[in-house]
Amino acid sequence: MKLSVLINNYNYGRFLGPCIDSVLSQTYPDFEVVVVDDGSTDDSREILASYGDRILAVLKENGGQASSFNAGFAAASGDILFLLDADDTFLPGKLARIAEIYDRNEIDWCFDRVTTEEGDQPSAELQVTLFDKRDTLRKGGFPSLPVPTSGLSFRRSLLAQILPMTVAADVVLSDNYIKFAAAYLGRGAIVETPLTFQRIHASNRYTGTSRAKTLRPRIMIATGLELARRYDGLQALGKSLVAGGIAETTSLLKLRSEARNTVTGGPFGDAAATEVALMAARKRLANMLRKGQA
Repeated sequence: MKLSVLINNYNYGRFLGPCIDSVLSQTYPDFEVVVVDDGSTDDSREILASYGDRILAVLKENGGQASSFNAGFAAASGDILFLLDADDTFLPGKLARIAEIYDRNEIDWCFDRVTTEEGDQPSAELQVTLFDKRDTLRKGGFPSLPVPTSGLSFRRSLLAQILPMTVAADVVLSDNYIKFAAAYLGRGAIVETPLTFQRIHASNRYTGTSRAKTLRPRIMIATGLELARRYDGLQALGKSLVAGGIAETTSLLKLRSEARNTVTGGPFGDAAATEVALMAARKRLANMLRKGQA
């Protein structure tokens, strides 16, 4: 069974070497490393070139994380595919241990939890929970999948039903889109024992940042609309995400208006543009309800 690790990178040159090295040092006998550089302007491409044929580098114009996922998947040849952000790393032995979980269980995806403590080593024993919440998702429920991008892996046959995903210039679909779609399409497992290091730093684009609170509802709306559009069985879940995103956006806009009378700048960008996007989301939600898709 061949494994592919898809690393997505944008201007993370200072973290890229440790990330790649954490994969190349894995003991599993058959894997490839596909690194997608999303139009970096730092020294990322020089770093990639230094690895020669030990990695497959995919160089593209900047298009966002979703476009990097799409490009990496198109270039990969593995039976099991792992996602990895360029500022994170795999703990020693991760590939072999996840591959064994796939071998022993009839699962379509496997998500492992992460640690934020640099230098942590994997435990000798893994706690693995088999996970099948397909009925819950069809009914509009939200199963708990508290694993970021770097802890996600999938069988190729499953990921082919999710990617390519829609690319947006402003608000990208979150990893929740991939996780909810995977949990809807197949049976999986969650490794409760961390096998991945997630780096929290000043340049994080979302995790642990001040903009996460204001960006979250817009991502919820984009994710809900796309899930409902693409999968008939996720209409209820998509509607709930859109409704929740609209409610959070409205609440945030109200708070900002009360504080400054006018909403300008900040993570939302122009207030008028935000209002237009909000109105469009409300209209699409109304259409979903009228068509009996909720």
